[in-house]
Amino acid sequence: MKCVTLKMGLFLVVCTISLPSMLCAGYYKWKDGNGNVHFTDNYYAVPQEFRTSLDQDSYGKRNVEETLSNKTPQRVVVHFKRKGNAIFVNANLNWQHPVVFHLDTGATNTMITRSDALALGIDPDTRPSMKGYIADGSIVDFPTAVLSSIAVGDAEVNNITVAIGSVRLLGLNFLNEFQVNIDATSGQLVLERKDVRAERRLVKEPESEFIREEKYRTITDLENQIDQLEIGIESREKIIKQIELDIRLTEEKKSKVESVLKGSQESTRFESSDISFDSGKHKRMAKYEEALSNLERHISIRRDEIALYLRQIDQLNDRMNHCDQMILELR
Repeated sequence: MKCVTLKMGLFLVVCTISLPSMLCAGYYKWKDGNGNVHFTDNYYAVPQEFRTSLDQDSYGKRNVEETLSNKTPQRVVVHFKRKGNAIFVNANLNWQHPVVFHLDTGATNTMITRSDALALGIDPDTRPSMKGYIADGSIVDFPTAVLSSIAVGDAEVNNITVAIGSVRLLGLNFLNEFQVNIDATSGQLVLERKDVRAERRLVKEPESEFIREEKYRTITDLENQIDQLEIGIESREKIIKQIELDIRLTEEKKSKVESVLKGSQESTRFESSDISFDSGKHKRMAKYEEALSNLERHISIRRDEIALYLRQIDQLNDRMNHCDQMILELR
């Protein structure tokens, strides 16, 4: 098995990611034990003991520090998809909004799209911004937000700052919580908790009030989604019953037409001479045959509609099961 270990700030070896570092988090200032003042634009360059008292310039100040969820196991394996040299992984935002991230070790911060933000109830136009570099070297402002959770498989990071832009990038402020390994042969991304985090996991830390409130809000949203899904299922079941009734009535008409057509065919079986040939009767038979064909076509179309609604119900049930599972995990 061919594996590649990723270290902080390095690009993938087996699949080089083409996107450059797009985000920076501003300039952080802290004073060490000797009274010396330090500056850096990399949050992770700040020693752990000084992060709680950081000063930051006008790019914006962090309100909370991301933390690895206590539920995250020591080792998480997730499957990824590749498009050329890029790696894409499925993720979940705030326990309810599924997305696909481009894994980018060149991005300091994780980025979500504007539509993601709106789906999570975040208005990008009212959010503070950070400066960031785009591919042509220009510096632009990106709105920012703090998400309660980003989960890739069972690997979950809480209170994580994200930029809001036009693409989805899974950046270093998520990946730095883990030792990251890529198995290019089997298409697996292996995330292992770093030792310091694993030690902290032994002592379960209480959830913050912020996380509890966000979980409560998310559970409420999921329960509302379940209510809407149930309404959707009930409405489709009613439509199916109406279609089934229409099919039964159409089949009764079809049976009557078949009976009349069979009688007409029996009565004309021995007609062979011009004298005995009844052209009017044969025209009526042609109409019966056309009506029969139309009825059969109608029944076929209505059965296809039932099959479509049944598939939709299956999809809604799958979504309900997903919401139920998320509620159980959040509780």
